[in-house]
Amino acid sequence: MKLCFAIVKIIFLFSVIAFVLPDNVSAEPSEETEIQARHLQYNKAEKTYYLEGNVVIKRLDAVLKADRVVYNEETSLVHAYGNVRYEDKDVTIESDEAEINIETKWGRIFNADVFFKKDNYYIKAEEIERLNEKNYQLKSASFTTCDAPVAAWCFKSSDADIRIGDRIKARHVTFRIKGIPTFYTPYLWAPILTERKSGLLMPEIGFRSDKGIYWRQPLYLVLAQNRDLTFNLDLYSRRGIGEGIEYRYIERNIGEGKIWLYHIKDKKLNEHFVEFKAEHRLFNRDYFSGFLDLNLINKQDFYREYSTEVEVWASRFLESKTEFYYPFRDSRVYLEGRFWQELRDDHETGEISQKIPEIGFTVYPVRKGPVYLSLNSAYSHFYSKDLHRVNRFDIYPRVYHTLGDLVQLSQIIGIRETYYSIYHTDSYKQSISRESFDYSVRLHTRLLKRYSEILHVVEPEIGYKFIPQTNDTPPLLDSVELYNRVSLIYAGIRSYIFDSKGMILSLRLSEDYDFHHGDRPLGWIKLEGAIFRPFNLKFDSSYNPSSGRIETVNYSLSAQIKKISFSLGQRYSKEEDILFYTATLSFPLTSRWSVSNSIWYDMRGEGLKDLATTLSYSSQCWGISVSYRKRPDDYSFMFMVQLKGLGFINLGGYGAGQGLIAPEFIY
Repeated sequence: MKLCFAIVKIIFLFSVIAFVLPDNVSAEPSEETEIQARHLQYNKAEKTYYLEGNVVIKRLDAVLKADRVVYNEETSLVHAYGNVRYEDKDVTIESDEAEINIETKWGRIFNADVFFKKDNYYIKAEEIERLNEKNYQLKSASFTTCDAPVAAWCFKSSDADIRIGDRIKARHVTFRIKGIPTFYTPYLWAPILTERKSGLLMPEIGFRSDKGIYWRQPLYLVLAQNRDLTFNLDLYSRRGIGEGIEYRYIERNIGEGKIWLYHIKDKKLNEHFVEFKAEHRLFNRDYFSGFLDLNLINKQDFYREYSTEVEVWASRFLESKTEFYYPFRDSRVYLEGRFWQELRDDHETGEISQKIPEIGFTVYPVRKGPVYLSLNSAYSHFYSKDLHRVNRFDIYPRVYHTLGDLVQLSQIIGIRETYYSIYHTDSYKQSISRESFDYSVRLHTRLLKRYSEILHVVEPEIGYKFIPQTNDTPPLLDSVELYNRVSLIYAGIRSYIFDSKGMILSLRLSEDYDFHHGDRPLGWIKLEGAIFRPFNLKFDSSYNPSSGRIETVNYSLSAQIKKISFSLGQRYSKEEDILFYTATLSFPLTSRWSVSNSIWYDMRGEGLKDLATTLSYSSQCWGISVSYRKRPDDYSFMFMVQLKGLGFINLGGYGAGQGLIAPEFIY
């Protein structure tokens, strides 16, 4: 759409020229308009002004220059002849001749060169005519964003018909490289400065080693000002045909969202793959608000087969969640749900407890004298396909109290009652009631020391948490069931370093001592930190003093040195048997050529999960890039051309949803 938008910017020429010309030209410049010319003559009989010789008309930041200007008061026609030039902060227009009717705003410009400074758009036309407020005609027009006398690329048409707020129609359009025609279409139609238009969008074209040639043809339908549909027909030469539909909407007092449904019959695997997604957002400060994120697939390997995002197809779970609530002054009532789908072939979704629904009431901390009171209460229904059905009611009031200034002592006392009704399982009692309480106390202070331009802040803390033993053990549903026997002391120290620009470094070291862990009461020693300058580093690690081994090490490091940027990352968990590395590296080869690389390597799984390399070339008005991506079961190539100011054309692609990205021309 940038091409269409740029062409239509020329419509402002007629308005701005009429703007700089005063309604009545006089020898004495007005406060707003300054007129300069070697010769000024007024023919009373013809009611015409003649300005000749280096004519300059200035008004505000706009300047109109010409060799000769003729203005007829009776017809309201202004003629500018010879070296006509108009310039303001946004646009420069040069032409041989221009004529404008100040009264009707009709106008015509001959041999026009239009340059838009902000977007570097160049438009040439033999003639630009404004017929009325909304209709314009261009003859022999071209468009480019290249500065060179012979443009690296341009679009040229024999004539174009523009209707503002509707469409542009161009005939005999050629795409030229260095002046040589390389693509031709006899007719081009596109919406312009308008609301959306129904029609076929540009197709997406690609290739993938395991699926062959890929073609997606979208059809866009406008249903109303606030609703639209997109139909997609996908063709995989080795797999079959897929169909997709996306519905988008914005409704007053209801919210906004979209619904996506996709199906493909894979002829190689002889399987039907279906994906369904729904998103909805609603926010009101004092009324119902909430969100819905629904993600469902019928086959575990759908994303491994058809998704191009490594974070998606490498995930273990697919999560759907929703929450809607009504706020009060100091509380709220809510309804929420959560559903998980297993994406690994070696696990079954049937073992997961789904929470559908949960209804709750929350009271935010409210001050009552020297203390604060809060309440969390909820009814939840859980079910799993293969195991049990559970109804749970949980009520949890708490009291907060804090005293001290330099050294703060904070205390929390909570009482918790949780009742379970369990069906379809012999592993648990049918009814379980857990009554318990918790007490926690925390002693905390803050120490500051300034060293010239550096501020060092140290925050030591020590605390104790106690929950007595409960009788019956319910199934593990979520974090509520983790509320159980605890008697531990924890200690930690935080350290921050600031300068005039903000935080430079943050560190936290902590450990706990659990009295219920018998001869191994010492908990993991945890170190967490972040460095924000001159590079960015976030890390966390834990050490188990009982076993004498490191349990977790996670970090992410990123930096840019001149034009070279890189990042490194690691995730390691001894307990979960996870160890993988990620890395990216981008650097220039020359002033115009650059290389970017990324890798994700799983040391405890499939090995190389994702490898991508891109070689790019960028000039003043165009660029190209060639990419290669390797995954465990396939590889892909992509060739992309960027016409700056126009958009991107991708040939190759990584699968569904990728490929051609271009202006939404309708043909």
